[in-house]
Amino acid sequence: MGYHLQSFETLLRTLSEYLNLKDEQCLSLPREAYLSPELHALELDRIFRHNWLCVGRAEYIPERGDYYRFDLLDEPLIIVRGEDGEVRALSNICRHRYMPLVEGKGRTTRFTCPYHAWTYASDGRLLAAPYMTGSQCFNKARCGLPAYRLENWSGFLFVNLDDDAAPLAPRMATLNKHIQNYRVTTQVEIMHYESVWAGNWKLSAENSMEYYHHVGLHKNTVQRQMPASKTCPLAPPADLSFTHQRCGMDDKYKIADHPMNPKGDLDSFSEVELTTGYMVYVFPAFTMAMRPNANNWLSFRPDGIESTEVLGGYLVSPEVRAGYPDIAEARRELIIKVNAEDARATTELAKVMRSTRAARGPLSPFENTLAQFYRYLARTLIT
Repeated sequence: MGYHLQSFETLLRTLSEYLNLKDEQCLSLPREAYLSPELHALELDRIFRHNWLCVGRAEYIPERGDYYRFDLLDEPLIIVRGEDGEVRALSNICRHRYMPLVEGKGRTTRFTCPYHAWTYASDGRLLAAPYMTGSQCFNKARCGLPAYRLENWSGFLFVNLDDDAAPLAPRMATLNKHIQNYRVTTQVEIMHYESVWAGNWKLSAENSMEYYHHVGLHKNTVQRQMPASKTCPLAPPADLSFTHQRCGMDDKYKIADHPMNPKGDLDSFSEVELTTGYMVYVFPAFTMAMRPNANNWLSFRPDGIESTEVLGGYLVSPEVRAGYPDIAEARRELIIKVNAEDARATTELAKVMRSTRAARGPLSPFENTLAQFYRYLARTLIT
């Protein structure tokens, strides 16, 4: 007998059931969760338009006037460091007749519309609008570029499309305590990553929040260093703002001089931190896979129902970049391979989601983070 698509109402009831299940009682999401237009619209409205989403790093725009374009859902943005040194997220739409102002990245003291040459300062103020004398509707002071809320957390830039949302900093306070020894704030990026992965955004999210898939997908890469069998499930934080896991290192990678072992200043790290990887997934769509003085990060945003835009990079401490350039390069090459493996996985998953035999399966105890993610979805979308 074929497995037919659930109705939207049934899908919501299925999601709500996660709120009353223990981790060990949970099945994977039904395939409708990755295909439903109604659920996708609800996610955009209740999750992505009201949460803090990572749009890059402050180091991308180190100097006054540096900027880059970033499209967040259907909002085209200019991320810019103004002449006053402040980083802003401005609308990339001219206030005259909607033309985008910039493409790519660069450095400038002003933005000039390519359509009718309206010109704006790097803080969004309208500076000039040719031949507008005589217009009874024109008010220069009211024609500046709208700004979106932006916060810098540990070098990462987050934007919220909701002007009334709670600030980001208090929400990250618990996470700060968990990662304080990793010194994320001082790390620098040695590899930048942007791609589009096939499949619903939740496929990418799920893939990034557990070590269990090392045993198959990454058997020739990170499984050798952090085998899935050494996964250490962790209880969620009390505020439920993120989910996390640790994974122990294979014994041969504990040799002090092994090239994949932590380098640089290690005095502040505990024995657990030195001998495990630490994965943190901050809801709704930001993840970091950390080792001492190193951090592989990714951020996800929907590009329609069955496509996901992925932004990320690989960070190391300044002393690792300066003192161990060969090791930093070797790690960079490894992360490129791992990201490619993950992208292939979401592509294959997306191909089979419409199969009438695509039924739900039980989660492994090593996938407790997925159960926590499903509860986050239920709390946000239903309750």
